Amino acid sequence: MAIITESMIQQAIDLARPSVQIMLRTEDLTWGPRYVSCSLRVRNMPVIQFDLGAIPKKWNTNWGEEINFASIARRKRHECERGRANTSVIIATRPWTLQDGDYLYAGGAYRDGIAVGVSGAKGRTDEAIAETIINCIILLAQLETDKRIAANQTRL
Repeated sequence: MAIITESMIQQAIDLARPSVQIMLRTEDLTWGPRYVSCSLRVRNMPVIQFDLGAIPKKWNTNWGEEINFASIARRKRHECERGRANTSVIIATRPWTLQDGDYLYAGGAYRDGIAVGVSGAKGRTDEAIAETIINCIILLAQLETDKRIAANQTRL
């Protein structure tokens, strides 16, 4: 049985949620709305789409034209998967690999088959949120591995 499961991913999202909510309430980490849309995939598992933060009942016109954060999060995740790197790294070090429709701001993170795209806050904040989620997934995977080793279940 694989180490990372869908229920583990959900638990990781729940672990990340309080930190993300604090980030979204912190001055200068967002530009308007106080929520983000996220798109997550672990290797060949199904994509998981979810929102974090306080979703407004109505779009504030002071924020400009309404934006589809979920669509942008999917695109950032896809960019990370394709480039096997965080969006900020791809943009800064190999912009020639970007394709039509990609974005020129941060917001996606990638590590060893785990890709997360986030949209809704500032690009750097989006990417930090993506990294937070990945770190929680990795933590739970490491703890599950430790538990299996302790139970002498050393083969997947």
